[in-house]
Amino acid sequence: MRLRRLSRPLAAVLLALALALVVATPTLAYGKDNWQLGFSGTGVIPSTGQGFGFWGWCAFGGGITSGNDGDCQVSQYVHAPAGGGFTCEESVDVTAWDASGGTFVIEAATVTVHPSSLTEACLAFFPGPAGFPVDTGFPAAAGHYNLGGIGGVRGEFQVQVTQIPSK
Repeated sequence: MRLRRLSRPLAAVLLALALALVVATPTLAYGKDNWQLGFSGTGVIPSTGQGFGFWGWCAFGGGITSGNDGDCQVSQYVHAPAGGGFTCEESVDVTAWDASGGTFVIEAATVTVHPSSLTEACLAFFPGPAGFPVDTGFPAAAGHYNLGGIGGVRGEFQVQVTQIPSK
């Protein structure tokens, strides 16, 4: 009976120690990622009645300036005049990326679109009609960036880039 009373508290202490070890080791939370990016933006194309927005994140792994592992999740919407437009989500499985030129370039990836009926419209925005490789335009340096309006589009575009320290 005495052994049974000691085993529960001992098991609880061991579980608490194991949990504390995992929580106190931040690199375990990131796996093999070297970079994490969060981004969002909204824009209006003047005099057209068209607007759009996007938000999402990417994680890139394999190296500091290039790699062969990554994942991006991107949601986007387009509003057109007279109520037209769409909303979709992309899951991007990155198999090659490069940041040596100062921005993150996705060299190769496969994309799954939800809903699948909007695949063509969704992919026209990102990665664009040419597909991959595509320069995301996101800076390959840690920091928070407010890119303002881009290419005559009025809007706000924000990017947060975090570099994960090597183990």
